[in-house]
Order: sequence, then structure tokens, then C-alpha cells
Amino acid sequence: MQEIKRIVIVGALLICASVLYGARPFTTDDAGIVEQGMHEMELGIDFWSESVMPGLGFKHGLTSRMDLGVGVGYTLIPEEEAGFGGAELGLKFSIVPDLLAFSVVGSFGHEAYALNGILTKNFGPVEIDANFGYETAVIGDEDDRLIYAVAAIYSMGVFAFGIEGAGESSGLERWLTGGRYTLKDGLSVDAGISGGFQEDADIYATVGIHCEF
Repeated sequence: MQEIKRIVIVGALLICASVLYGARPFTTDDAGIVEQGMHEMELGIDFWSESVMPGLGFKHGLTSRMDLGVGVGYTLIPEEEAGFGGAELGLKFSIVPDLLAFSVVGSFGHEAYALNGILTKNFGPVEIDANFGYETAVIGDEDDRLIYAVAAIYSMGVFAFGIEGAGESSGLERWLTGGRYTLKDGLSVDAGISGGFQEDADIYATVGIHCEF
């Protein structure tokens, strides 16, 4: 039961991460913020053999240097864990526009929170995003941890493809590869595959939609 609980909580955090951090399907955050007075909304669903979890996120540009985001995930499968996860609230501050930023994310459902430093650098059509931060324990018998993530995303017209890896001080934990397709300005769809670096790690798929208004 403890393992099922951990899988569900981590899955819910991945959903919230994808809507509060980087543009889907990636969870590594970029240094950009939502333009003041504008909104972003993302809907995604993560699924694999024994779990299905949709999630919804909304961001609003509060000032020219800060945005506010809320995200929530819902567990459909396994049925014994069905229900909403703790809603998450995130604030993101631009230090150097489109280059350096800082974010803090907390949860209404449990005491976990994360602090994250964000660096973005473009090399022609390739965007490199790097995150480094601190996260409190997800469940009671875990320790607080340092976290990091790196993503490389290649843009080609209306398409963008990329890979990312994320982990903590003990080593790499998760990878993701995926892409998105821009239907029109402010509207895109995406898909990705993610898994862990352990031999018995689950692999899951994610699909979603992103809109700006």
C-alpha cells in the first residue's frame, strides 16, 4: 500500500509540475513568465499500465516580473486511490528576463513544497533549460532533498522536440522525451514518454494541450 501511495503521489506531482513548471510536455522550467495581464491554461493526462491521472493548470501574469499558477491532478486509476490530489500554488519571479528566474511551489494537500532556480539559454534553434532547487519530503518517511533538471528543446517551425533528465543528489531519477505541435499562436498540443533510470521503473505516456489568452 505504501508503494501504491508513493506512485500516486509522485504521479500527481508530475501532473502539477507539468502545468506549473515548463511548457508541456516538459517539466523542466524555463525562465520565461506569463505576460502581465495574460493567462495560460494547460490540460494533460498521464497514463500507464495501472494508473491514469489527468491534470489542469492555470497561470496568470501578475506583473512584468511575476506570474501566479495553480494546478491540480485527479487519480482515475487505481480506483482505490481515486480522487483529487492536493492543489498546488506556484509563484515565479523573473530576475533577468528570459534568462534567470526563481520559483516557489507549495501544496494545499500536504506539507511538501519546492524552491527552484531556473536558467535558460538559447543556441540558435536549441533551447537549454537548467533547474536546481530544494524539495521537502513527499511522504513522511522520506527526507528533504536537493533536486535538479536539464532539458534540451529543438524548435523547427511549428514543431518542437526535446529530451530532459531530472534527479536529486543521489543520482538521476527520471527521463522524458517528447514534443509539441503549434496549431496556431497561443494553442498547441503535445505528447511525451517518460520513465525512471531504475530497472523496475514504470514508463508512462503523457498527452496534453496548451492555450494562451
